[in-house]
Amino acid sequence: MARATLLTFVSYRDPYQTDNHEDGKLKGPVLTVLDERKFDRVVLFSRPHRRDQVERTRLALRESHPRLAVEIHELAIADSTYHPGILAVLRPALAKIRRAQPDDEYSISLLSGTPEIHACWVLIAVAGEFPARLLNYRRTVHNGLAGPRLLRELDWSHPLAAIKPETLALLSTRRDRWDDIEQQGPAGNMPRHYFIRRSLEQAVQLSRHTTPLLIQGEPGTQKHLMAALVHQLGARHTGPLVIFNCATLPNDLFEAAFFGEAGDEAGGKLRQADGGTLTLIKIQHVPPPVLARLFKASDDGYYYGAGSRVPVKTSVRLIGTTDRNLEEEVRLGQFPADIWRRLQASMVRLPPLRERPGDAARLAREELERLNRTLPRPKRFSPGALAKLESHAWPSNVSELRRVIEQAVVNAEQTVIQPGDIDLDLSVNLTNTFASAVPRIREGFSMEEYLRTIKHSLVQSVLRKTRGNQSEAARLLGVSPQAVSKLLKNSR
Repeated sequence: MARATLLTFVSYRDPYQTDNHEDGKLKGPVLTVLDERKFDRVVLFSRPHRRDQVERTRLALRESHPRLAVEIHELAIADSTYHPGILAVLRPALAKIRRAQPDDEYSISLLSGTPEIHACWVLIAVAGEFPARLLNYRRTVHNGLAGPRLLRELDWSHPLAAIKPETLALLSTRRDRWDDIEQQGPAGNMPRHYFIRRSLEQAVQLSRHTTPLLIQGEPGTQKHLMAALVHQLGARHTGPLVIFNCATLPNDLFEAAFFGEAGDEAGGKLRQADGGTLTLIKIQHVPPPVLARLFKASDDGYYYGAGSRVPVKTSVRLIGTTDRNLEEEVRLGQFPADIWRRLQASMVRLPPLRERPGDAARLAREELERLNRTLPRPKRFSPGALAKLESHAWPSNVSELRRVIEQAVVNAEQTVIQPGDIDLDLSVNLTNTFASAVPRIREGFSMEEYLRTIKHSLVQSVLRKTRGNQSEAARLLGVSPQAVSKLLKNSR
């Protein structure tokens, strides 16, 4: 006989959040769900450090729901913020439960656990690995004022096909493995990814929809990776992901780039992205008429190619990224107001690294681990080196941090990277140079000569760091060794 079974983690708020509430005991997440929904059985998942809460919750359930069957499963999840680790433990546990009771009707409570545990529940259920209803709170609103929270069942009308390795790679990279005790501790239990928890939650939620999405953030916040994550988690993950940098194209070429030219069999970006996602990097550079036509094609499901009266069918989700304040751009008449209003409905803001205390050190360790795979002897940071990284403002965010760590690995002659090996001046790029040293424009000013001087200074600075190695300097600057040699020759 099928039973209604609830699966839930036990949190620090269970069984009661306080014993001295003015209205009596304030019930925790487990008791709250059981008061609003009827179940025959509840499976309590816990980690070893929650044993006291689990026992108190079991006793509270025996008192308030004496007919309820209660099972306890302790899971050895070492890091509740590391998605692959959670899935590695949770999936076999769920498979065992389902084999034992295949006919039960399962529900999963998202009221307990970390956001990473929530994301894993969603991935497992929506991918069809463990068919279950997902229960969560919904805040009611009356006349613009927040009302009580009600329990609701999440509706996923477009299920994912499966949990793919690429999804896990985007959610989190490999865990840190450090021998030095100074590198361990509370910091070792934090997320290992470029994005804060709130951004990941938004990615999971917004991946369900097909409406246009805007990802806003300063340069270097990895907006393109967030766009790829939303695509990978959504129903279009089997379709193409086309990423196009709109800052690289003159205005008169956008039309052909997106919609194709007459007689062009390959078509434009819209045709290439059919069935998938088209990501517009720096969307503010797209001319308003072309942008309006793109949104119309996405809404209507078709468009007309150059010189053609035959509609071309298309099914594309649009994702735009920007490092600008588009609201200000609208006020200045530089971005279409109607497009901005549409994008406001689905928008993710990626905070800069300086607003994420402690994340610089964690991301630095992650980047060093990636580089260590290519080194004969792994390297690690000294406490002083980590302190130097954490004290920096990182104006170019994650991109800047990665460049600095790469050069620190080159500079460090020993296995331990010291503060002196970290050159924060290397993070200065052309954008920062122009921002901090705007020239005075006078008669006889030559922009060409000024730019040549700036480039020469930048190359010389990097060459000092690479001890004259032009190939290494070219790699760090993102240009060819021939370009470095030519620039030095022309500056003599």
